[in-house]
Amino acid sequence: MKAIRILHKILAFLIIPVLGYLLGATIFNYFSDKVETEDLSDASHIIVATSCDRHGPVTLRGFGYVYECRATVANKVNGNVVTATARGFLRPELIGKQVAGEGFNRGDLYPVRPYAGWGMVLLLPFGVLWFYVYIKVAWPLLPERRKSRRKPVRYQRPDNPAEPDRTVRVFGGHRRVWMVVVLLIGCVGTFLYSSSAFQDDTVATVAAIVSWTVVVLVIANVGWRLVRGPMIAISPEGLEWREANLSWTEIQEVRLTRRRVLVIQPRNGKAVRVGKFGTEQATRIHVAMGHFSQATYARESASGPTST
Repeated sequence: MKAIRILHKILAFLIIPVLGYLLGATIFNYFSDKVETEDLSDASHIIVATSCDRHGPVTLRGFGYVYECRATVANKVNGNVVTATARGFLRPELIGKQVAGEGFNRGDLYPVRPYAGWGMVLLLPFGVLWFYVYIKVAWPLLPERRKSRRKPVRYQRPDNPAEPDRTVRVFGGHRRVWMVVVLLIGCVGTFLYSSSAFQDDTVATVAAIVSWTVVVLVIANVGWRLVRGPMIAISPEGLEWREANLSWTEIQEVRLTRRRVLVIQPRNGKAVRVGKFGTEQATRIHVAMGHFSQATYARESASGPTST
C-alpha cells in the first residue's frame, strides 16, 4: 500500500503536471507553427527554407518532432537578402517554398501565423479539463481536507462509535486575490512570448522564461498550501496538528494572535506556532476554543487580548 501511495504521489505531483504542460504546448504550437504559403501579397518578408535538422520527439514545445532550419529571408521593401536560423514553424516539406514573414529584426524571424489564434482558444477548455483531472487524481491524497469540504457529517469516535465525534477541523489559508492577478499576467506573458522564445529573440526569450516561472511558482504555491497548509483539530480531548497531538492537561496556554496565528504553549517544552489562518478560519477556531478549551485561552485584537 505504501508503494501504491508513493506511485500515486508521483503521478499526481510530477507526471500529470509535466504531461499537462507538454500537451498544452503541443496544442498551442500545432496551430502556431502553421504558416502562410499561398497569399504573400501582405508579407513584408519572404522566407525560404534551405535545410532542416530534426529534434524530438519530446521538446519544450511539446510532443512531436521540431525542425531547426536554415533559411534565406528577403525584404520586399529594400530587397535585402540574409540567411538566418528558425526553429518550429519551418519544416522539410517547406524547403524551397516561399513563406510569408511579418518581420525580421536582429536575426529573429516572425512568420505570418494565420491559425495561431485557434491554439489559444483551444488551450482554455484543455486547461479546464486538465485542472479537473489533476484535482480528481490529487484529491484522494488529502483525505482530511476532502472530508472537511463535504456537507457536514457526524463523525464517529473511534473509541466509542455510538458517540459522534465533535472535533472541529480547521485548515489554514485565506484568499489571495493578488495571486490570481499575478497568475493571469503570467499566463498572458506565456501566450504572447512562448512562440518567439528561443529563436534568437532575447527579449521574447527572457519574457517567456519569466512568465512561465511566475505560472509555475503560483501553481507550486497553491499545491504546497494544499499539501502542507496549517491544520488544527480542536476536540473536547485536546488539540491536534501536523506535528503533535496534546491533551488539554498537557497544554498550559493557547493564544490566537492578531495575525491569526495560533500559539500553543505546552506545559513542557517550547511554544508552537500554527498558522497563518484566514479570517473565517480564525473565527471557527475562536468558537471551538470557547466550547472545548480546558486551558487558558486568549484571542488578541486591536483593543487587546480577549480571554475565555
